[in-house]
Amino acid sequence: MIAPTPSAGFQPLSVAFTCRDPSQVQMPVADLLAALPPSPLLKLTEPQVADLRVELLPDAIYHFYWQGETSARVAFRIPVKKLQALPRKLLRLLEHVAAFNNLLRLRPPSDALSSVLSVEFLQLETPASRSAAAEVSPLPRNEQGQVQISAGRNLAIALKNNAPTPVHVYAVVFDERQYSVDLVYPYQPDLPARLRPNETLLIGAGPRYLLQMQLPAGLSTAVDRFKIWVSGGSIQPGVMILPPLGQRLEPPSEDPYGTGSRLDRDIRLAILGKSGNTPLPAFVEDPWWCLEQAIQIGA
Repeated sequence: MIAPTPSAGFQPLSVAFTCRDPSQVQMPVADLLAALPPSPLLKLTEPQVADLRVELLPDAIYHFYWQGETSARVAFRIPVKKLQALPRKLLRLLEHVAAFNNLLRLRPPSDALSSVLSVEFLQLETPASRSAAAEVSPLPRNEQGQVQISAGRNLAIALKNNAPTPVHVYAVVFDERQYSVDLVYPYQPDLPARLRPNETLLIGAGPRYLLQMQLPAGLSTAVDRFKIWVSGGSIQPGVMILPPLGQRLEPPSEDPYGTGSRLDRDIRLAILGKSGNTPLPAFVEDPWWCLEQAIQIGA
């Protein structure tokens, strides 16, 4: 997927609208632009420079194109009983795409915490039980650095805190086909995610929680992107969960502060486009780091 260049700072998604035959669409581009509610996640611009171009087609169909692409990555039919409902429905789809991309490309201003956490992606051979630890094996990588695993097998993520102080760790997985984000760790949003000094953790070790890798129907290969976050301060990770694009999106919170940690504030800025009225904590005093790993799933 071609998306905006990764950046440590927040950037609204630039969007443009085009149509070939204004007489065949639900609403002319000029009227749609005038009726589209403002959003901190979006910036309207010209098609030549837009990150995302939305093409209006007959039969209430809309195609989304990333910059430089000729094949639509998203196609939606948006029927409405009342035409005035169209701009808001379209806005929700665009905000979802913007939030997904902002979170995927979010990077820390520096790698100050890059040595704090050791991360390894493994294959789970035997889940843990009450009497025995989990058994794992290494996974190969392809030339692009993607970890390779077969569909139906279980992934495990080994973490170790190398710092002399406790840290909080979180893991999510991005599905670029559906523009969805699922929480991988903690296993539930309200569970603790604290790692003590020198403590190790094997995410997906079982027996209760397993990370079984699956292929979408009709595909022989697919790529999921996992992202591991580490911070001295805690966050409320439920805010990162996004359903598949097109499903009703209800933000867990409109609160731009969360726990108040720098990581929570940066994540909420990426997803909500809101920074709040108080300054962000200084990064040098409350740093965070993240690691992204693509997992190639094969038949």
